[in-house]
Amino acid sequence: MPLMHHCSRDLTAVKIKTSGGGGPREIILRSAYLPYDVEPPPPGELERLVTGCRADGTHLIISCDANSHHTSWGSTNINNRGESLFNYIMANGLDIMNIGNKPTFVTSNRQEVTDITIATVYVGNCTKDWHVTEEVCC
Repeated sequence: MPLMHHCSRDLTAVKIKTSGGGGPREIILRSAYLPYDVEPPPPGELERLVTGCRADGTHLIISCDANSHHTSWGSTNINNRGESLFNYIMANGLDIMNIGNKPTFVTSNRQEVTDITIATVYVGNCTKDWHVTEEVCC
């Protein structure tokens, strides 16, 4: 089910219902693009969703093109955007799902990890085999 009140040009959210498996019954999935030339993350829309989910006890997974660097998710360095986003993640009790340092942004002269997956702790504990895929897409 799309959550239109949590959608914008750079953010999309849907609620899915799961069946069994011992995990949560409802999860909000969020896709977030955080433009590099905009204020340091997180944007207000993302903060409102995280705050709402925390208040409701709803579980959340955020797939994020963060355009931010932090060694905690496998980047080679830390920039101001990465530090801001990392502090937000930690302050809100979220988990960084990235394992390893396989680049998610690759050009002819540069490789970096700028895409991250963030989740509530419970969802993070239920997640198995998180990885950057080798499949070429888009």
